[in-house]
Amino acid sequence: MSQRFGHIEIPLQRVHIELTNVCDFNCVFCPKSEMKRKYGYMDTGLARRIISELHENNICEKITFHVMGEPTLHPDFFDILSYASNTGIKIGLTTNGGGLGSEAGKKLLNYDLYQIDISLQTPDEKSFALRKARALTYDVYLNGILDFFSSYNSRHKDTIFKFRFLNTRFRKRDMEKRTGPVQVISSTEELRNTFGYWAGRIYEMLGVDKGKRDAALKKINKLVSYKWNVVEIYPNIFFETYVLEDWGHAFDDEKIYDAWAGYCFGMRDHFSILHNGDVTLCCVDFDGRTKIGNLKEASLREILSSEELRKIIEGFKKFRVVHPYCKRCLGGKSIASWLLKPVVSVLALKTLKPFFYSKTKL
Repeated sequence: MSQRFGHIEIPLQRVHIELTNVCDFNCVFCPKSEMKRKYGYMDTGLARRIISELHENNICEKITFHVMGEPTLHPDFFDILSYASNTGIKIGLTTNGGGLGSEAGKKLLNYDLYQIDISLQTPDEKSFALRKARALTYDVYLNGILDFFSSYNSRHKDTIFKFRFLNTRFRKRDMEKRTGPVQVISSTEELRNTFGYWAGRIYEMLGVDKGKRDAALKKINKLVSYKWNVVEIYPNIFFETYVLEDWGHAFDDEKIYDAWAGYCFGMRDHFSILHNGDVTLCCVDFDGRTKIGNLKEASLREILSSEELRKIIEGFKKFRVVHPYCKRCLGGKSIASWLLKPVVSVLALKTLKPFFYSKTKL
């Protein structure tokens, strides 16, 4: 029998905690350039209070340090990480990987995390230019990630590692008007070759035998590039592709037709808490436009018990979109996409995504 905390059924799969929206990368495919909210760092005391409240009320299966920004840049990151570890809550970390070859990566080796997601995104030197990572070169970046992975995996075999790649099979023309061409993995052949190369690098480090390599490569050679992919290449080690998205039409200047229906997993399997304490519906909302309350002004129970949230959740149960930002996010740029997109969101999120989740540990 499910439990409730306010209007949400718990435990959720995860809650995103944004320790900071500051990032040392300026990836052209990221909505950082469109973000209007101020840069900042979560108050350490607030971070501890949030973690305690989530854990004590069994609100989520794990916390994930991620929304915008690079969490390891928070000045008290390891203090917060230690506090979370001591509560016993499962911890996920999403990082751009740029600091894994530095002192931060060395200190991270001492923490037994549940999951580490490395947003590799651009898997070769040419596409790495899209990250605008300042003085960091691709070779230093690559070697830092692989050296960290090798050291960490040797100490913490049960930690789930997920290497995330950007699939740009479908171009985003409106985004590219502002950013220039965004092209990384753009075909099925390129996807399979990329995964094969990276799997080979990891297998060499781990000393994986030929039989297990061949079995994983068979799975890789069944992947196609027009969709979300997750493949386990070795126990607890996953490769994942995300199709290039526009972050709720963040880069669009033209008219967007508000969604007439739709479905979303916001407050169904996750929600987000931004660095300033704002509680938002989902992790796609990079600018905090779906704020339903602030933890400096109210408790999490009070915020999640609000009438506004009840209407939003009840609406999605009936495939009805209530919040203005959600209507835009799920809306379309043409009458055809306006008609079709809600149907796709219901089919993909309500039916297919739970099925794929059931097939993985993620």
